[in-house]
Amino acid sequence: MIKSIIQLTLFVHNLEEAKTFYVNKLGFVVREEAEFGPEWQYLTVSPATDNETMIELAEAKTPEQKRLIGKQGGDTVILMFETDDIERDFNELKHRGIVFHGEIQDVPGGKGVGFKDLYGNELDLFQTKVDYD
Repeated sequence: MIKSIIQLTLFVHNLEEAKTFYVNKLGFVVREEAEFGPEWQYLTVSPATDNETMIELAEAKTPEQKRLIGKQGGDTVILMFETDDIERDFNELKHRGIVFHGEIQDVPGGKGVGFKDLYGNELDLFQTKVDYD
């Protein structure tokens, strides 16, 4: 039986610039980084080392993969990041240069605010209602 989601893949133009965004702007950590030859570099990031789910940042190689960069979720949120203090993280991420779509709002199940990554993927910062009630 399937137990959990351990990894998802985002296509990027350049591994180093994507790594810089996710590590320096969002505060993520590099989980794994390896080169398996000139055509395959493996890089995963996550919010913390103990996160079960990792994001693989994969440099797009084919024309089809390149067309998907920034559009893998269509025009909807592709990744939602949970926080235990949305106000703190909102302000910290703004300080690091993240441009949000607006202010924190009440949304189903909690509070949230959207933003884009460096390629235009829609992301969301979310705090569950039980964390602030």
